[in-house]
Amino acid sequence: MLEIRIHGRGGQGAVTSAELFAQAAIMEGKYAQAFPSFGPERRGAPVVAFCRIDERPIRLRTNINEPDIVMVLDPSLLQVVDVTAGLVEQGILIINSRKGPHHFMMKKLAGAASIDAARIALDILKRPITNTVMLGALVRITAAVEVESLIEAIRQRFDAENAALNVQALQKAFTETLILYSDDCTPADWDSFAGTANIAAAAAARGKPALDYGFRWNELKPGCVITEAGNASSFRTGDWRSFRPVLNKERCIRCGLCWVFCPDMAYRENPEGYYIVDLDYCKGCGICAQECPVGAIHLEKEVEMV
Repeated sequence: MLEIRIHGRGGQGAVTSAELFAQAAIMEGKYAQAFPSFGPERRGAPVVAFCRIDERPIRLRTNINEPDIVMVLDPSLLQVVDVTAGLVEQGILIINSRKGPHHFMMKKLAGAASIDAARIALDILKRPITNTVMLGALVRITAAVEVESLIEAIRQRFDAENAALNVQALQKAFTETLILYSDDCTPADWDSFAGTANIAAAAAARGKPALDYGFRWNELKPGCVITEAGNASSFRTGDWRSFRPVLNKERCIRCGLCWVFCPDMAYRENPEGYYIVDLDYCKGCGICAQECPVGAIHLEKEVEMV
């Protein structure tokens, strides 16, 4: 049985990608299941989806704790989530990144793959939704399903226009994905690989311990439940952001609509009367840029740190 864990952020299509891959397998006569795991967080929060494929009926219904393949839709997750937790020996890591696969290669891996999925998504889909793009990388590195089956699953899921664009994005990623196999590495290579084995340690060094991909729940008397989520000032939800709003003060008329429409109250008025976003809590939803009447706010992609 092949077990795949997909890490993404709310709104990036991690759940849909798992479902499409499972549907492609079912079309080929295999058994498959796909399901998500997430709390009540909104768009931008870390989420995880799972996919299992087998030639025989699948009895398991649990989360995948020891995946054969880990696919990461957003490189910013590497700063806050230990995506490699439980990844089996000779597993495969696939990451949306502008960096080459050698940056993520580890000795325990059979292979690492990287693709600049964000660029492809923005070029073709005009939105930073990388799920079908990353499926192109996934089908390139694994023979679990045929690319034709995956294309057919996409055509059944979307209307004709969106299906054509998503198929184009998938095919482009399929041809552009960079793959590094451990069998092709020499002893000298390992000293130069950055690796991801110390993701948790690197995050802790920045004062932000890496999160488990699961969700921890706290019980409060008399029995109500809350999560360690983005509804508390102590939880810096800026880690959820892929794009940040940037203010052009020369165009700003200080109307305050960005503050009014911000769903997270991340804007603060400064002494000059400008409303400045607090990036510790901004999730990068882009509503402020959309609602600004004079176009004084635009979104810029976050710099890839890891």
